[in-house]
Amino acid sequence: MTEDQLLALTDLEIRNAVGAYGGRLSEQRRKAEYYYLGEAKGDLSPPEVEGRSTVVDTYVRNTIEAMLPQLMEKFTGGEHVVEFEPQLPGPDEDRAKNATEYLNYLFWKKNRGHTVAETWMRDALLQKNGIIKVWWDTRTEETKEEYKGLSQVELAQILDDEEVEPTEQKTYPDEDDAKQRQEAIQHLTQQLQQAAMQPPPPQQPPQPGQPPQQPPPSPAQQIQAQIQHIQSQPPVMLYDITCKRSKKGGKLSIENVPPEEFLIGRKAKSIATATFCGHKVRRSISELRSMGYPEDVLTNLSGDDGAAAFNGEAVERASYDDEMAYLDLEGNNTSDESQRQVWVTECYVRCDWDGDGISELRKVTRCGNKILDNEEVDVAPFADIVCVRQPHKFAGLSIADLGMQTQKLKTGLLRSMQDNQNLQTNGRYFAVDGQVNLDDLLTSRPGGVVRIKSQGAVGALDQARGDLAGAMSLLEYTEQFGEAATGWTRNSQGNAAGPLMSGTATGANIVAAKDDMRVDLIARNFAEGFVEMFRLMLKLVCQHQDKKTEIRLNGSWVDMDPREWRNQFDVNINVGLGAGTKDQKMQFLQAIIQQQEKVHAVGAASPANIYNASAELAKLAGQKNADKFFSDPAKQPKQPPKPDPEAIKAQGAQQLAQTNGQVQMQIEQGKGQVTMQVESAKLQAQMQLEQHKAELQAQVDQSEQQAQQAQTTMQQQIDAQLQREKAQQDLQLEQQRMQHEREMKAMELQAEGIERERDRATKVLIAQIMAKQSGDNAMLAAESKADTVAAE
Repeated sequence: MTEDQLLALTDLEIRNAVGAYGGRLSEQRRKAEYYYLGEAKGDLSPPEVEGRSTVVDTYVRNTIEAMLPQLMEKFTGGEHVVEFEPQLPGPDEDRAKNATEYLNYLFWKKNRGHTVAETWMRDALLQKNGIIKVWWDTRTEETKEEYKGLSQVELAQILDDEEVEPTEQKTYPDEDDAKQRQEAIQHLTQQLQQAAMQPPPPQQPPQPGQPPQQPPPSPAQQIQAQIQHIQSQPPVMLYDITCKRSKKGGKLSIENVPPEEFLIGRKAKSIATATFCGHKVRRSISELRSMGYPEDVLTNLSGDDGAAAFNGEAVERASYDDEMAYLDLEGNNTSDESQRQVWVTECYVRCDWDGDGISELRKVTRCGNKILDNEEVDVAPFADIVCVRQPHKFAGLSIADLGMQTQKLKTGLLRSMQDNQNLQTNGRYFAVDGQVNLDDLLTSRPGGVVRIKSQGAVGALDQARGDLAGAMSLLEYTEQFGEAATGWTRNSQGNAAGPLMSGTATGANIVAAKDDMRVDLIARNFAEGFVEMFRLMLKLVCQHQDKKTEIRLNGSWVDMDPREWRNQFDVNINVGLGAGTKDQKMQFLQAIIQQQEKVHAVGAASPANIYNASAELAKLAGQKNADKFFSDPAKQPKQPPKPDPEAIKAQGAQQLAQTNGQVQMQIEQGKGQVTMQVESAKLQAQMQLEQHKAELQAQVDQSEQQAQQAQTTMQQQIDAQLQREKAQQDLQLEQQRMQHEREMKAMELQAEGIERERDRATKVLIAQIMAKQSGDNAMLAAESKADTVAAE
């Protein structure tokens, strides 16, 4: 396959991609955007009548913003979003733990994990599919750094860094060092003056037979030598440098992709199995140059795309607070060539480039009609999440899709209620021309007088009165309709009144658990996207990170080397799904700890078990490092072994054997008394132990009976609640069926009446036509007869 054929193939795939140049999907996402923002446009446009209500209900936004915190808590409320599990026992266990710590560190600290997760989920709740891109960013980051007052050693350490390139340097003597030298010379000069005033030490005559020795230097000479040494030393220099740091080697990057920038084939069911997907994004020439593209490729590069620049979804999103959203101000309106922006499409297409008859996945980056790079890859760097996944389709349903009909109905009802209230407050009046002072009538003031010339010249028009109670009842029905559509109820928000708030805690928990089932299902769908994202992260760091890195975990520095992992772990999502709220988990753990304390004396709970439960309780309380509050028994120093009682007894016997007879007799007597006391103490301790064991066994049996009784009672309450709900649902279904039958009967009667009316009208029309034909025939006969008579 040639490059021209590859260009043609990618052109065709881009044109056929869903949502690439507008279409139904793009219009649905644009509609969801202005529904979320509560703008009076499109389906929510008010009537073109002055003075009518323009209020817009914000049901879609309220539902999304109420549901998002609960979803965020499930994924970002803990220390780890995911955990990696080893495939084999042994060293892989420690490596899997390190991979878990390191990748969660990259997600939270290096890629603003909270912001990424929130945007990802909000896109899925609003725009059908939330798209995220995980890739190894090879762009060179250049930053300017300035250092002042550096010593030679500090300067050498900075310049030894391969990423640093000095651009400016200034050298000057150290004023503090010069001042210290001057003070030292002054101090030594004073000492020299004092030494000069002292007499020289007496010299000893040389010993006979030995050569004369050189006399030692005097104190004045020593001080003078120190002064000369200080003056001969070169001054200490300081350095001010300005340097450019270029970070190379790449980094793991996670980026949210706007829905309108993501391209995928129309028949695709998932990103992994799609024959084509891509990312169409605007980049500057400077960014492309930092990615490593050569100058000959970037020369005269043209990638203007008016359809992408004025995409309806992007314009709709920006026009809420930008009055110039329809203008392409970030295009080529710059005199700086490095900041000129072009549209780059990163295509992931399956094609047979090497001609072996088997298609492979290739990354083709193109700008305009020029291919920037073309390489084979094993996976597309995208992961998606969706609220309601439709079978055999990529695009799912969002919460906005489920709630837009409710918002439209509530908007119409609110406008009707407001218009009706306005008409009741400021109604319409009639006035007889010439009989009423119109200035008085048009000036509305308390106690005002309207001058008229005759009685009945002015009055209120007879207009319909609003049914406020009926409107509120219809609003309540619409709210329930929306709750059934989205699955997010007032019970889920915690602000419901009525039976839930006045019932028992068990009943409230049952209702809340059932209301949260739809949210839990959405969270499970999101969990698949998080698993795929961390799989991509693990794959990239194993492939591209070529050196160790040091990170801080739980107060200590740990070396991480992804080259040892080699993408050999399973990914297990670690979110709180189906396990109750955080308060419920804390209550469960507290109950477990209390039970452990009861059975610890009989050996049914070890110190390690108690520590693990306490550590989990601390984590649920928001404390990531449980070692601040509890000590791990496995990390405690071992106790020294106790001495052997037999050895002590033998030593005592040996000592006793060395004593005289009188002491031996006393010892034997004391030994007999001690033996009796020991036996008595053993018997008493044995009885207490048996009594304690019996009490503990009774407590355990009682606890088991209470737990079984509580479980039985809860099951009975659940069954009763389910029976009541089933009966209520059956009653509602029966009422709906009867209502439907009545409506169908009325529609049948109406249809029969329409049919009879149509038959009657048809008969009348036929009679009219026949009568007209008879008249025409008679007229023609008369005219023919008249012509005959005239001819005769």
